Amino acid sequence: MLNILRFVYYWLATYFAGVVSFCFYPCRTYGRENIPKAGGCIYASNHESNIDPVLLPVVSPRRIRFLAKDSLFSHPVLGALIRFGGGIPLKRGSADRGALTEVLQSLKDGWPVLIFPQGTRGGEKPQAGVGFLAVKSGVPVVPIFIDGSAMVLPKGARFPKRTLVKVYFGKPLTFSPDVASADAAGQIMQAILACKPEAGAARADLSARNSGL
Repeated sequence: MLNILRFVYYWLATYFAGVVSFCFYPCRTYGRENIPKAGGCIYASNHESNIDPVLLPVVSPRRIRFLAKDSLFSHPVLGALIRFGGGIPLKRGSADRGALTEVLQSLKDGWPVLIFPQGTRGGEKPQAGVGFLAVKSGVPVVPIFIDGSAMVLPKGARFPKRTLVKVYFGKPLTFSPDVASADAAGQIMQAILACKPEAGAARADLSARNSGL
């Protein structure tokens, strides 16, 4: 019964988030065929706005779990709702063994789990934790690039600015057990950035120039 309630709550919340998205930040998605249809996988996305964790469940064809900063769980009602919707609390700035263990179990149970390798909005370097999870679990990692979400609520804005947001899903990566966590994290971040159309055009241009040498 509890699982049914979780299922209904998740999709009702996602539907409401979809209505909000339509009103303030309509989305276009690309590459959703790259998402595994079944089994555990990691959604690894860039993170530029507070709306990113709300946006991705809306555009995902699969129900997902997600990591969220533990401070969001300090409020009894909000924390309970996030937990009930699949949230996993994460203590920032430390190796949170409890969160890592829960993520690994969720992946083993066949869940897609959303992770932001940058850790915080606009972070410059990927955190090694995403590499550890990718290597330890062995599941596919789907790189995701969100373009435009930072413009919906720019710094200092009191109200959302209606903006078209584009979400790009790249081809999954997998890692062998002998890959270092930091190296895996770096490769994941590069794959995320490579999802941008201009990045793909740059690679094609470079390949064309190299082939002409």
